[in-house]
Amino acid sequence: MSPEELMAVINVVADTAMEGYYWWATAIMIAIHAGFMMYEMGASRAKNVMHTGVKNILAFAFTIPAFFVVGWWAYWAYQSGNIFIPDWNHEFAQYYIPWGDQGGMGPNHQDGASGIFFAAFTLFAMTTASIVSGSVIERIKMSGWLISVTIFGGFIWIVGAGWGWSTGGWLVVDWGFRDVCAAGVVHMAAGFFALGLLVNLGPRQGRFNADGSTNEVAGHSGPMAAAGLMVIILGFFGFLGGCLIYPSSMAGTSADLGWINIYGI
Repeated sequence: MSPEELMAVINVVADTAMEGYYWWATAIMIAIHAGFMMYEMGASRAKNVMHTGVKNILAFAFTIPAFFVVGWWAYWAYQSGNIFIPDWNHEFAQYYIPWGDQGGMGPNHQDGASGIFFAAFTLFAMTTASIVSGSVIERIKMSGWLISVTIFGGFIWIVGAGWGWSTGGWLVVDWGFRDVCAAGVVHMAAGFFALGLLVNLGPRQGRFNADGSTNEVAGHSGPMAAAGLMVIILGFFGFLGGCLIYPSSMAGTSADLGWINIYGI
């Protein structure tokens, strides 16, 4: 076997291992959302438990299609400019439009990386949505929640990811921003969006009396809430693993370069 043939075999093995690694990381990330749902259901009063659980499940059903149609394209399109004058590059991002001529999001056996990274980013989108979900327990109607989570999970947060995660993002290029393991973008975007919702929604019904005194609004199951937190910790192993770039030819790295993060360091 020639050196060239040996290198080709090594690349095939590395690419196959990369696909398996990211699919497992993505699958483990689902535990985050199971944990959030358990925590929220435990923190809800018994009469609202089913509403809370269905709210989390429907977030999946609405956020994933929205991210497929708009969000993945927005990540690649909205990277340059700044917060006051955003710029977008449709030509660069059109590969990731589901109905685009180049078909980057369709069946493509020659490009295994795009689908894998789309799946990982979809679970990142669901994580941001789950963080927001926990803030509106027993505060929001189902219709309002579905509209909010579709807009936020499908578009708003990913623009911040394009600014702060990609090597061409203006926060990275102009300010030297480094968001290791996606901590800043996900939690800041979700936190500020949740704050905006809560300013408009106000406290839970029954939390305050007419004279301003407060009532305790206790969840119906502390053990379920505690178990949910442990499941979230398990899911973050997949979340943190998905933030690493596996050394392979499909990821644009060589096996001798080793593991890097999204900033190439």
